[in-house]
Amino acid sequence: MKYTSYVPDGADITQCGYEFYPEGLEHVIRKVAKDFKGDIYVTENGVTTDDDQRRIEFIQRAIWGVKRCMEDDIPVKEYFYWSFIDNYEWQKAYSLKYGLVAVDRTTQIRTPKPSLRFLGSMLEKEA
Repeated sequence: MKYTSYVPDGADITQCGYEFYPEGLEHVIRKVAKDFKGDIYVTENGVTTDDDQRRIEFIQRAIWGVKRCMEDDIPVKEYFYWSFIDNYEWQKAYSLKYGLVAVDRTTQIRTPKPSLRFLGSMLEKEA
């Protein structure tokens, strides 16, 4: 189910019904940087999916876009993935999976997903 009419027909969509389009972050950063002359902070960027390999792909492509912006001297200062854990979302309760860490709602046990390790390894390479 598409969430909005802005999603092109035939597009790969997320659990939320949004287009799976990590390059959108780079496009937004570049558009903002044309008029805004301050530091840029990405405070929420993530994807809803049960498939952690897709999450890894999303993170990789999004961060590559941020890196290209920085290489072009756009002052991106911080990047924050949304979200650390699979959390409660108003539209779908606990059914949407954003997190880098899964939560068993019965036992409250947290289990890191491979995407958490992947994001950490990407950031270590940049440090």
